[in-house]
Amino acid sequence: MFPILGLGPRLHPDLDAIFVDNPDKAVAEIPSAGQLKQYWDEVSGELLSQFQNLSPDEWLLRHRAMSEEDYAKDPARNRLAVLLNRTNHLSYHVGQVTLALE
Repeated sequence: MFPILGLGPRLHPDLDAIFVDNPDKAVAEIPSAGQLKQYWDEVSGELLSQFQNLSPDEWLLRHRAMSEEDYAKDPARNRLAVLLNRTNHLSYHVGQVTLALE
């Protein structure tokens, strides 16, 4: 989310090789659950810190995955929309985990 929101570079792009670029179980070693939790906490903490510094007007600026021209056509595609979309996506996966545990 950092680059898309214009908040800086990603914190752990090295994880792409494990979780994005390759199919499941294609990589022999993955970080432990504890290490992944540490990464999660680090990223979440930095995002929260950055979010607290954004003014309400800054939330309504365009996100970086779209051009100025596209933003002019649809200003609702802004930083806040990205956050809401990602939060909704995460809630979907939380529901999946909850069902899997039953």
